[in-house]
Amino acid sequence: MIKIKHLTALNRKTVLLFLTLSLSLSACQTLAPIQAASTVTASPTTPPPTATNLPTPTPSPTPGPLKLNLSAELPADLFAGMPTPLGVVLSDDPEESDVIVEVASDKQTYESISYQVYALVSPFFTVQDDILLKDLASYLTGNSHEEQAPFKEIYAKEPITLLQRLIDPKNPNRVALTPSTSTEFSVFPDDLWMIVPFEELIPEFKVISVNGISPLDDDFDPSEYALSLPIGVRLVTTDREIEPEVFSSLLPESNFHPDQLTSLIMTGVTAMARDTAFVMSTEDVLYPGTNIRNVMRSADLTHISNEVSFFADCPFPDPDYEGFIFCSAPEYLDLLVDLGTDIVELTGNHNNDVRAIYKVDSVPYTLDLYRKNDMQWYAGGTNITNAKTPLKIEHNGNKLAFVGCNSYGPYMAWATEDSSGAAPCEDWEWIKQTIAALKQEGYLPIVTLQFEEEYLYTATSKAIRDFRPLAEAGAVIVNGSQSHVGKALEFYSDALIQYGLGNLFFDQPGYFITYDSFIQKHFFYQGRHISTQLLTITLEDTAKPRFMTPEERVKFLQDIFNASVELRSTP
Repeated sequence: MIKIKHLTALNRKTVLLFLTLSLSLSACQTLAPIQAASTVTASPTTPPPTATNLPTPTPSPTPGPLKLNLSAELPADLFAGMPTPLGVVLSDDPEESDVIVEVASDKQTYESISYQVYALVSPFFTVQDDILLKDLASYLTGNSHEEQAPFKEIYAKEPITLLQRLIDPKNPNRVALTPSTSTEFSVFPDDLWMIVPFEELIPEFKVISVNGISPLDDDFDPSEYALSLPIGVRLVTTDREIEPEVFSSLLPESNFHPDQLTSLIMTGVTAMARDTAFVMSTEDVLYPGTNIRNVMRSADLTHISNEVSFFADCPFPDPDYEGFIFCSAPEYLDLLVDLGTDIVELTGNHNNDVRAIYKVDSVPYTLDLYRKNDMQWYAGGTNITNAKTPLKIEHNGNKLAFVGCNSYGPYMAWATEDSSGAAPCEDWEWIKQTIAALKQEGYLPIVTLQFEEEYLYTATSKAIRDFRPLAEAGAVIVNGSQSHVGKALEFYSDALIQYGLGNLFFDQPGYFITYDSFIQKHFFYQGRHISTQLLTITLEDTAKPRFMTPEERVKFLQDIFNASVELRSTP
């Protein structure tokens, strides 16, 4: 190998020249492809590129506004305050329109459908619960004898012609609906029924299901209900594209919003002791709820008035025990959990029985069990301040407040400044003030009372004297939780008052009148109490309520409604 430092000056020049040429050649090899490409492009033998003349695009015509026709048979009120979407104009001519909003027909195809839901209602003190659509149509078209109909007339507001079509599509003009502008049943006798929009329901109305379907059903589907008016938007023009959301914006808003509806179940006496407890311990803890479980769990909120506190050392129940001092084993709470209990009322007479027998305050232990199982409570607590504090719940935009008290005692059941128990009613002033304050805050006050016990369907003069002022203070529901008997009801000062619901889980052998009771199911919509269903139960096996047969229900309701008649004339 030649080392440059040993070369002569001449040789160094030769080597440097050689290196310079080598570097030049190396550079030429790197650039050669680019130079070659440039040379090819510039070659005189390659014809120059020919310019391509693209066709001049024809401008698409800008589509005009979407022409919308609103069917003349639809009430104008449905579209009141509804803005016309941008790019849409109203047209009076269906044949010249792009889209039509009309009563949906099975013979047409619709891009979107909304429903206006109506309810068939009767006065609240009506025994009948359901009617078949064919029978309703028969009564209203004169195809059945008038004396067979459960009503004398049916009143309806607009759109009467469309309601007639829903009842009898083949003979709509023969359906005898009486025009009305009122929703107040106070001006109608008991044999007059009405058809009203869902949002106009009030508690004084009883909703009659049609073909077994009511808009108050937990699984209500408007498309399956006879009194749902389907309104559809139909595309007439086929040569233009329309976004799907445009169609829905052309329809009137439905008057039925399930996300604004709240259902609440309320029950009477629960005392898991004595023979009821014996059955739970020998059969199964969940056995008493066997027949009513699904209904109890179906409501958004479920209320239980549990009178007896839980005690870890509660002895095995004696079914022959004839005393009145009780405790409940902790495992019995599983029954309330299984029924979906959300709210526990603590007005009961027996909440401090454990302290009376065993000298142990079991209320804190009981409240801790409720807390661990996500149950809330009211009308009782570890001191009188807690016991008097209302329970506030908001659900689907409905603000409900629960407050209650014990007027009857015994004294040992009442909470004090430093001991547990139920809220005492005292002179009633504090609870009336609480109700009024809750009403001012926008809540719907629900009041429950532990009152004097007696075994009559009728309301006593004492109960009337004490319950009605709570309605006047602003309560929407006032219930007697003390009664072992289902008792009379009334509407007073815009409130539903029921003087006793009867037993849910409690045995009283020999007192057969205590076997028949109520479960109430209330409905609230858009911040109002709109309806109440009376579910009727009877006791079997001394511990297990079941729903009444149709025959049993009719007799029980007739007895209760007869006992309620005198309240209408009681000042």
